[in-house]
Amino acid sequence: MKNIKDSNKPSFFKKIFIKLCRKFGYEIIDQNTFEIITTNKKLNEELSLIGQKSINLPLGEVKITRKIEALDIIIRTCTSVDMLTQNKKRLFEKEKIEYTLRTIRSILNSLKDPQLKNLNINFRVIDHNSSNENLLSIKNTFEKFGKKYSLINLDVSKFNNGIEKINQRGKEVTDNQKSNMANIHQSLIEAKKCKDLIYFVEDDYLHKKEALKEMIFTYERLASQTNNENSFTIK
Repeated sequence: MKNIKDSNKPSFFKKIFIKLCRKFGYEIIDQNTFEIITTNKKLNEELSLIGQKSINLPLGEVKITRKIEALDIIIRTCTSVDMLTQNKKRLFEKEKIEYTLRTIRSILNSLKDPQLKNLNINFRVIDHNSSNENLLSIKNTFEKFGKKYSLINLDVSKFNNGIEKINQRGKEVTDNQKSNMANIHQSLIEAKKCKDLIYFVEDDYLHKKEALKEMIFTYERLASQTNNENSFTIK
């Protein structure tokens, strides 16, 4: 019986060509198999490597010169207040602690990505007026994921003198708005203690599993391209 040669097996010259492309940093796509033959990956796989290179089709590859060494996540919590203005109800109408815990869990799940395992990640929770029961629930959530965090109990009185009493509409600033602004001030104070990249987040934001990784990919790419971290903002 006649043997049929495997047509997918690369020829000698193809192998040499692939090696040269790898050496000079080119990525070659096989349009028949949708495979990047220089990396042995499919187009639907993760192509970028944190701290090394960012590949964005069809924009190409960017060598990372601004590597993120650490990520400090500052979470502002206030489980005693459902909404800042108190004139609306939240979607699904759950207790505020439920939104807070889901926010924290979504962040912790996003950090499970293997590409983030070598990143130095620190958590700070700045809380205002949450009950001991709710603070215990937050503590248990971090412990369930095996993560440590620092808890800062907000003292609004420290910032009273720096907060305007009348807003731009000529109305008196509410206590909830004062505590919110004080929490922002405290977040900026904590940011000065951080080592590298800082992520400020409130306690009602849900994150996809790839969210934190994509944030870092984007930051490293833009910072490496512009060589100026003050020229852009990621929201």
